[in-house]
Amino acid sequence: MEVEEGPPSSSSSTLDAIREEMSHVPLSELKAMQDKLGLKAFNKLRNGGKSSRAPITTFKRDNKNRPSELSARRPVPQNMTVAKAKVTRDPRFDDLSGEYNEKIFKTTYGFISDVKLKEKAKLKKLITQTKGKDKKIQLKQLYNRMEQQEASEKKKAKAEAMEKEWKKQELDKIKEGKKPFFMKKSQKKALIAEELRKEAEESGSLQKSLAKRSKKLAAKEKKRKAWTTKDV
Repeated sequence: MEVEEGPPSSSSSTLDAIREEMSHVPLSELKAMQDKLGLKAFNKLRNGGKSSRAPITTFKRDNKNRPSELSARRPVPQNMTVAKAKVTRDPRFDDLSGEYNEKIFKTTYGFISDVKLKEKAKLKKLITQTKGKDKKIQLKQLYNRMEQQEASEKKKAKAEAMEKEWKKQELDKIKEGKKPFFMKKSQKKALIAEELRKEAEESGSLQKSLAKRSKKLAAKEKKRKAWTTKDV
């Protein structure tokens, strides 16, 4: 049994009739009609009231957490803002932070020395209160490190003070018309070491440091002999 096809729709026949009629119109008249109606209205008339633009395809996401899929045929807009990568910088090695000035740093952060002294006192108290052997060893190592840093800072401060005094003496000589004497680095180093040794003798810390050093060397020698005997 065959199914009869129905008559074509009225909209389709109307569109064909319009196109047939417009095909016989001269191009000059079509151009004049387009200029009069406008391109959008002219295309709408030619297509029977339908837009000639292709339908926009919308891409659906399989999962809402995935990014939206865009058509590759559509150009990227000119005013599209692209997120810039965040640039991190280290102020210690960045020229924007300026040059390091030790004098300004000491003046600005002079309170750090007081904080270190308080921490050292707390640590000393904590060592006496700690019972665990391993923990006590760790705390003692930390305390010794703090003492070494303190001694190094004192040595540096003493060297700077002596350097300043030497410069002052040389400037005074120049003002008096005398010839200045500029010491070598080795001479300065020897004088600073001698001055520090004198201060250590006066404070009594020299004997302590020498005794501590000899004890440390004796322990190393004992350990070395033990390893030598074991190998034999």
